[in-house]
Amino acid sequence: MDSRPRPSQNDPVKHRPTRHRGFAVAHALGGACLLLFAGVALTPVPEPTAAALPAQPGGEPPESAPTEGVREVVITLNTGREIRGTLVSESAESVVIRINAIDTTFPRSRIAGMRELPPVAERYRELRASVDDNDIRARLALVEWLRAREAYRLALDELEGILEKEPGNPDARTLHTWLSNHLALAARSRTERQNRAAPPPPEIPVLTEDQINRIRVFEIDLNAPTRILIPDDVMRELMVRFPESFPVSLEEREAIVRLEPGDKLRMIFERKARDLYDRVRVLDDPPSMNTFKTRVHGAGGWIVNACASNRCHGGAEAGRLRLLNDRVNSDETAYTNFLILDRFRLEDGTRLINHDEPARSPLLHMALPRRAALYPHPQVDQRALGENWRFVFRTTEDRRFKEAADWVASLYTPRPDYSIEYPPPTADPDREPQTPPDRPEP
Repeated sequence: MDSRPRPSQNDPVKHRPTRHRGFAVAHALGGACLLLFAGVALTPVPEPTAAALPAQPGGEPPESAPTEGVREVVITLNTGREIRGTLVSESAESVVIRINAIDTTFPRSRIAGMRELPPVAERYRELRASVDDNDIRARLALVEWLRAREAYRLALDELEGILEKEPGNPDARTLHTWLSNHLALAARSRTERQNRAAPPPPEIPVLTEDQINRIRVFEIDLNAPTRILIPDDVMRELMVRFPESFPVSLEEREAIVRLEPGDKLRMIFERKARDLYDRVRVLDDPPSMNTFKTRVHGAGGWIVNACASNRCHGGAEAGRLRLLNDRVNSDETAYTNFLILDRFRLEDGTRLINHDEPARSPLLHMALPRRAALYPHPQVDQRALGENWRFVFRTTEDRRFKEAADWVASLYTPRPDYSIEYPPPTADPDREPQTPPDRPEP
C-alpha cells in the first residue's frame, strides 16, 4: 500500500497510480517527456536560459545558475488563475518568476497568494521510488525533468545509474556528455571568478624527483615487472659493508653485480641498507601507485574531481587538509597528494587511510552519503563555498568504493617511514605538522 500523501491537482509533478509505472512518471513529468516513450529521438526539454550552455566555446554560464535545483512556485492571481514558474526574485512591490525561459514580473497588487513547491530533490525521490530500476525510458524522462529544473547533479547521478544498466544507451550517453560538460564549465567559471576575487592561497610545495623515487622504492612490488637501475658500485659497497653474507671469491661477487635489478634490490632490502635506497632508481610506478594515479587520484579517479577543487580541499577554505589540483596527472601532483593523504590524521588522531582495515578508512567513508558512513563528511557552508558537498560512492558495495579499498590494501604493510621531510599544508601556520610514527622498513 502506497502511504505517501495524495497528489495535489495544482502540482502535476505528483503522480496518480496507473498500471504502468513508466507511464505514470511520464504523465507526472509532463507531455514533453512522453516523446521518450513513443520511441522518438531524444529532444531536450526547453529550460531557463540561465542554465543553457553557451553558444560559443569559452563562454561561461551566468553566475546565478544553480547546481542543485531551482525554487518552483505557484502564483495565484486575483482572477483565480494559477501560474507556475521558477522564482527569480521578490520584493515588497513585485515577484519575478521564470516561465519558459522568460523572466516575467508580477506586481504584488495582482497577486492573491504564492506558495513554494517542495524542493526538487524531495519530489525527485518520491518519483524515483515509483520507477523500477529496469524501466530505462521512465528514468530518462525523470532525468529530463531534473534537467529542466536545473538539478544537474541529481540528473547526472540518475544517468550514471542508467548507464550501469545500459552502457550503450545513446540517449543516456548524450545527456551524460551534456551534463558533465555543463557542470565542468560551470565549475571552471566559478573558480575563475573566485580566483579573480580572492587572494591566492599559500602555495603547496611539491615533492622532488628524488622524494618521488624514494616512495617508489618503498612501494615497489618485486614480483611485478618494473624497470630498475642499480649502479654496480652500489652492490660492491653493499658487499664490503656486509662481508659475512657474501661469497669470498671475486668471481662470485662479480656474478652478484650482474644479477637482475630486482634480485639486487631484494638483497639491499634484506640488509636494510637504507642509505643506499636513494642510489636506486625506479623508473616505473609500482602497481599500487599506478592504481592511485589512474583509478583513485587523477582524471580517471575521484580525489581531484570530488575533493581537491578550489572551493573544497584545493583552496584557501580547505582547512587542515589541502591538496594540489594543478597538473593532476603529473608525478609531482599525484605523489605529493598521496603523501599528504597517507600522513593526515583527523582531530582525534585517526589516520585518514586505515591500512589495517582498508574498508574502514575515513578517506573512503567521507565520500559516502553521510547516513551510510562510519566517518561522515563534515557539514559544509554551501553559501560560503558556492557549491554543495556531493558524495562519490553510493554504498560500500559500490564498485569504485571496493576499488579504492583494494588500492589501500595493495600498499606496502607495515607502513614504512619514507624519511621525507614534508610539512603538510595547513590553514594554521602555528599548528605542528603531523608526521607518522616510525615503522619497520622493507
